Amino acid sequence: MAQSQPTGGQIARIATGRRRLGNARAAVQTFSRAAIVQMHEAALLLSVIATAPKNFLGGDPKSADGASPQDRSHPAHSRPVLLVHGFGGDRSSWTLVADALTAEGLTVHTMNYAPVANSVERLAERLVAEVEELLSRTGADKVHLVGHSLGGVIIAQAISDPRLVGRVDTVITLGSPFGGSPWAGVLPVVDLVRALRSGSPLLRRLASSPFPDGVRWLSVTAALDIIVPGPRSQPPHPQVETVTVEGVGHLGMLLSQRVIALLAATLSAPAASPVAA
Repeated sequence: MAQSQPTGGQIARIATGRRRLGNARAAVQTFSRAAIVQMHEAALLLSVIATAPKNFLGGDPKSADGASPQDRSHPAHSRPVLLVHGFGGDRSSWTLVADALTAEGLTVHTMNYAPVANSVERLAERLVAEVEELLSRTGADKVHLVGHSLGGVIIAQAISDPRLVGRVDTVITLGSPFGGSPWAGVLPVVDLVRALRSGSPLLRRLASSPFPDGVRWLSVTAALDIIVPGPRSQPPHPQVETVTVEGVGHLGMLLSQRVIALLAATLSAPAASPVAA
C-alpha cells in the first residue's frame, strides 16, 4: 500500500515546530551562559567584600624606594600607562592587565585609593598630580589612562583639568557609570557612591564638559554587566568609540582575555583605532 505524502500544511507545521525547538534550545543555552557568568560575578563580588575593610580604609602602600608595588617599568615604550581601579578594588585588580601590557613593552603604573572619606573631585586632583609626577619621572610627553568602573569617572573628571591638556594620549574606560549605576543607592552615605546615582550633579557636569582635544577615548561595555548595564557605561560624547564585549560581566572584565587583548592592542599601537573585541 502506498504511503501518503505529507501535505504542504503538515510540512509547514513540522518546519515551524523544529524552528521553535531550535529557538528554545538557543534560549536555554544563552540563559545558561549568562547564569554561569553571573555566578562568577557573585564570586568575584564576595572576594571584593572580603577585602573591603582593608581596601575601604587602607592607605596607599609604597615600597621602600617610593615606587608603587605593582608598577611595571619597561624602557621600550615612551608613553606610560596609569591604571585606576574601581570602588572597593585595589592594585591587585589589575594583575592580569598589568602583566599583559608589560609583555607588550608598555610601562605600567597603578593608582591606589580608599573610597571612604574621599570624593571624585579629590581623587581626580590626586590623579592629576600623579600624572604630572609620572611624566616628570619618565620623561614621557603623554600618558595613557585606563579606569575600571569608578576609576573611569575619576579619569573623566581629571582630564577636564587644564593641567592635563596635551598630556593625555589615550583614555580607556571599562564599565564606568557615566549614566549612573542602579546600585548607587545601596551605600548612600558614601560620597563616592552618591555621586554615581543617575543624574547626579557630578555626572551632569561631566556630560556637559567638552571633549578633551587630542585624546583618543575608548569605552568598553560588558554585555552581561548588571552593575553598570548597557549604555550607562558610555560617555555622552559622540567622539568616544564604544566596544561591547559579549559573555562578560562587570568584574569579569578585568579577567577577560578578550578585554585584556583589546587593551593591549589599543595601547601598543600608537594612533591606531581600537581593535574590535
